[in-house]
Amino acid sequence: MNIKTTRRTICLVCLSAVLACGQTDSSIAGTVRDPQQAGIPGAHVTLIARDNTRRISVNADSMGKYRFGPVAPGKYLLEAEAQGFASSVAPPLQIERGAHATVDLSLPLAGLQTKVVVTASGTAQTTDELSKALTVVEGQTITLRSDASIGDVLRGVPGLRVQQLGGPGGMTSIKTRGLRNEDTAVLIDGFRLRDAAATQGDASAFLQDLLVTNVDHVEVLRGAGSSIYGTHATGGVVNIVTGEGGGRTHGSVLLEGGSMDMIRSRAIGGGSLDHERLQYSLGASHLNVMSGLDGHSPARNSGVQGRLEYILSAKVRLFGRIFATDGFTMLKSSPQGVGTLPASGIVDALPLPAAELRRYEIGTPIAQLNAGNATFIPAAWNPDYSRAGRAFSGALNLSLHPTGSLGFTTSYQGLRTRRRFGDGPAGAGSQPKGTSISLYDGEIHTANGRMDWQLDRLQMINAGYEFESENYGNRSLPPNPANNSAVSVTQRSHTLFAQDQFRFFEGRLQVAISYRVQRFTLGQPLFAPAASAPYSGQRFAAPPTAQTGDGSAAYTFKKTGTKLRAHVGRGYRAPSLYERFGSYYSSYGYSAYGDPRLRPDRSIAVDGGVDQTLWDSRARLSATYFYTQMQEVIIFDFSGAINPTVDPFGRYGGYRNTNGGLARGVELNASLWPTPSLSLTTAYTYTNARQRTPLADGVLRSYVIPDHQFSVAATQRLSARLTVLFDLLTSGNYLAPVYNPATYASRAYRFPGVARATIGAHYRLPLGEFRALRFYGKVENLLNQTYYESGFRTPGATARSGLQFEF
Repeated sequence: MNIKTTRRTICLVCLSAVLACGQTDSSIAGTVRDPQQAGIPGAHVTLIARDNTRRISVNADSMGKYRFGPVAPGKYLLEAEAQGFASSVAPPLQIERGAHATVDLSLPLAGLQTKVVVTASGTAQTTDELSKALTVVEGQTITLRSDASIGDVLRGVPGLRVQQLGGPGGMTSIKTRGLRNEDTAVLIDGFRLRDAAATQGDASAFLQDLLVTNVDHVEVLRGAGSSIYGTHATGGVVNIVTGEGGGRTHGSVLLEGGSMDMIRSRAIGGGSLDHERLQYSLGASHLNVMSGLDGHSPARNSGVQGRLEYILSAKVRLFGRIFATDGFTMLKSSPQGVGTLPASGIVDALPLPAAELRRYEIGTPIAQLNAGNATFIPAAWNPDYSRAGRAFSGALNLSLHPTGSLGFTTSYQGLRTRRRFGDGPAGAGSQPKGTSISLYDGEIHTANGRMDWQLDRLQMINAGYEFESENYGNRSLPPNPANNSAVSVTQRSHTLFAQDQFRFFEGRLQVAISYRVQRFTLGQPLFAPAASAPYSGQRFAAPPTAQTGDGSAAYTFKKTGTKLRAHVGRGYRAPSLYERFGSYYSSYGYSAYGDPRLRPDRSIAVDGGVDQTLWDSRARLSATYFYTQMQEVIIFDFSGAINPTVDPFGRYGGYRNTNGGLARGVELNASLWPTPSLSLTTAYTYTNARQRTPLADGVLRSYVIPDHQFSVAATQRLSARLTVLFDLLTSGNYLAPVYNPATYASRAYRFPGVARATIGAHYRLPLGEFRALRFYGKVENLLNQTYYESGFRTPGATARSGLQFEF
């Protein structure tokens, strides 16, 4: 896109905005009532456009009355919620030019909720309209559980395996339906969040830095989402939705402390100005674990998250969002094999005793350890091994609706990431002779233009174009400055996408079809030192074009409350820049790992299920069968499959394409309200995940995926002020790789599953109509069990408590 074209586009958008300002305004008003038809003061009411380009929130007044205006003509969903009540969604609204609609909403007492979600299709839908498997973790649930990180939020979601290596600040991963870390896309308000400098170019590099800062709710789509969200959405999508603001000035201030010398603080504020034309919300959080696991694993993290929306006119809106995080963690050395191991097959994971681990950490050679029957050395203390990570994302979105059925949206996101790893001479095992530093810098710019056309009340078409440019940079600073090296490489892509959504039989049948095609171009890599640099003087063909499609359908039997749904989709993951141009430089020269010719990961996934509502919406049951076949994947291979005599880059090993594997299983979950004050949720996932190419010693079972996982959570409101909670997460055993220094290869270890129980309590003391104090406390890993996640010891029983002021 050249400068002249950009100027013309900006002028056209501005002219359209000016013309639109003269249109006649419409409005929506009404009252939010309780089951006795009394107004609910302060109820939170949200107006969402069907194409998800407009999302406005207000708070009802002391009589429960609310108003939206000006409102552009179009089709909307209206949602209301209030503390102690279930949320409610009004039937879809069609607002005509100059109309003034009155819509009253009635909120039932707390029970199963109908929500408006956007992640399944990229457009606003109620949960009753979904044709895909999607879970919503509500902001109220996050508050009651006192979740500090997004990883905490996602534990217990059916189909997800969330793993944290060690204590707070440890590397966190999300695996959806038995697939790999890089097969789950992470979004904030629908914008991709990933690190261009990460090994697989995904969000795993800084998942541990994602704090709960200004989060309204989190939506989790399970199943292929690449045709809507592009790369990395092979297995599913996690969309973190920022708090909306709007209405009166409101917010909260939180202070919390607990085990491992942990302190957490958070401040959130939101509201509106200029007669609701300007709506804002902003949150800041800080987590400081001063001692951490074993007393010498400190970690700290700070985050900022906010949004701003300005209504230029009834038909033109400008939206902006920022997200930033800054984290630091002391790391541990990786686990490694020890003792007499079986010659082949799977090794049972038996940790080195704590006293012997301490001897190893202070310098005792492995040969002098009393290993006994231990088979691995857990992750060991390394006093000068650290990680620091920063990320900043800013997004702008301008939407224009010239008519009630046609809308245009342009958006831009800039995303920068920076990670620094440092390791000094101290610590057990093989260490550098001085301080070694590695810097990884990623930068991604994404521009998007989209059209949303509501043909009639039964059909909507979305189509658009996306341009993305990403850069990967790495600087390696080993103890000997003569071995310093650097690399920088850029990739660009152009994407066209379209989606068609149908509704038949008064909305009982929902059908959606989507398609996406992405074409790549590669820049020439820059290496320093330039002498003997790999990939020099060669021209590379662009990676193959990625094409994906998606189809889903659902039919609801109104009389019985039964919904049948099915979903099929193709997924892909673009090769990362590290996988294409990764290398290592030392006094011996360059060692190339990457292959610029790599093809994208490709997959096909199907799932189908049934949702059943019972007992006057006091129970909702769901069952889903899923099957995903990874048709081709990228692996890191030093097995000898790469021959340096024929490899154009002279590699002995590195990244290459190979056959993938498959994952299949069943997800069962239920939400129950036996009484108005008691809620129960439970989920069970069975996963059979296998590889086509053995991972180690003939092992085909996928790593870190237990066959069985079960969770249950109960929330009991003992009074209007006091609430208690209990949840339990259990899983079966799983396999994970552990490096064996005797053979210079990894073996497959069998680790036992977990059974973690948590109990907590909340007391809310009202101080006025909107102000309150909330006191809370919780104990995690109640039974004080000792677990090793892939060889990293996790905390035993921990306790924390806090105070939150709400206004």
